[in-house]
Amino acid sequence: TIVKQAAIFCFVYFTWIFFRAATVTDAWSNVRGWHDRMLRACFSLHVGQEVDHAGDGFFVAFASPQAALRCAIAIQQGLATHRSEHGFAPQVRIGVHSAEALKSASGFTGKGVHEAARIAAAAGAGEIIASRSTLSAGGDVFGYSSARVIELKGLSAPLAVATVEWR
Repeated sequence: TIVKQAAIFCFVYFTWIFFRAATVTDAWSNVRGWHDRMLRACFSLHVGQEVDHAGDGFFVAFASPQAALRCAIAIQQGLATHRSEHGFAPQVRIGVHSAEALKSASGFTGKGVHEAARIAAAAGAGEIIASRSTLSAGGDVFGYSSARVIELKGLSAPLAVATVEWR
C-alpha cells in the first residue's frame, strides 16, 4: 500500500573530497564502520527511521523537525569531537527538509525526497542546511545564518534555506 505522508527528511553524505581520497583498505573499512555506527546511534537516539544507506550516505526520516535538526547537530558535533580527540573523522554535509512524500513498504519517494537530497547536495563539508519551512516548523529555536534562496537541480521552483548553527 502506498500512502501520502508528511515527514522530515534528512540526508547525510560524505563530502566528495574525503570519499574520493579514500581507498578500500582495512583502515578505510574501520573508519567507515565507526562512522556508520556513530550515525546510526544518533538516528536511534533521535527516533529517526533509516530509509536507505548508499555508498556515500544515509537517507533518514523523522516525525518532527526538532528531532531531525537535533540529530543533524549531534552528528556534526560528534564528528567534530572525534576529530579533535583522535585527529580524524570524515566530513559530512547534511540537508533537512519537511515535506510530503509517498510512503510504501520500500521507503519514501516523491518531490519532497528529491528536494531534501538536493538541499544536502548544496551543503559544504561540515555544514547543515535546512529549508526555512523546516526551521519555522521547529519553532525557530535552532540558530541559523546565511538565509538564502537556492535553485535545486531538477526542480522548477527555488527553495528558501539557511545554514543551521551547530558549533
